Amino acid sequence: MLNVDSEDTIDLEEYLIENRPATFSLLMKGNAMQDEGILDGDLVIVERGKTPKQRDIVVAEIDEEYQLKKMSSLKSNQKTTVVAVVVAIVRKYR
Repeated sequence: MLNVDSEDTIDLEEYLIENRPATFSLLMKGNAMQDEGILDGDLVIVERGKTPKQRDIVVAEIDEEYQLKKMSSLKSNQKTTVVAVVVAIVRKYR
């Protein structure tokens, strides 16, 4: 059951962001990450400086282009730099 008393509400920025100076957001365009639950129009919250784990989704610079990728799918034969790690997704319903 939901209780909507003001005491029970949360600040989204406080809830989603641990390291404000290292955190930024991106707007997802396209459906390339839909199998990972990230849809066209989602707001992707990412943090620089986090050490990516094998199962993380990251912002990677691949051949001079920024892309969202699963860390496990990055290929060693490409010029790849991990820029940030996805820490949250925000989806607007209306």
